[in-house]
Amino acid sequence: MRPDTGNELVDAILHAAHRVRTAADANLREGGLSLPGFKLLRALAAQDRSMREVSDILHLAPRTVTDIIDGLQGRGLVDRRPHPSDRRITLLHLTEAGAARLAEATEGADRARDAAIAGLDEDERATLRRLLTRVGVVRT
Repeated sequence: MRPDTGNELVDAILHAAHRVRTAADANLREGGLSLPGFKLLRALAAQDRSMREVSDILHLAPRTVTDIIDGLQGRGLVDRRPHPSDRRITLLHLTEAGAARLAEATEGADRARDAAIAGLDEDERATLRRLLTRVGVVRT
């Protein structure tokens, strides 16, 4: 169902974003990983992070992050570890299995991402990027 904000351009942007996100999530779920789970694994790829950091990076409520982490930890993709200097903080760590799963999922996510814009030539992609950048700038 298309959004109905009262502005057809905004509706088109929201609808396109929803379709891209839904296709990416479906592609990832075929391999047993959700889009939020994939994003969480990516957030941990470079370094261990606290729950708060992950929550901020993903723009998700801490409770939602906890649920995602519980699922990933249950599958051996993420570990919880104590912070080396602050016992109040638990760090999330990407396991070896998590890194392997992330590498596999990234290939599929890249294909889904590329398919979303496959119908656009380079000039159209540049124009779209420029326009969306301008749309994202809020003026008061």
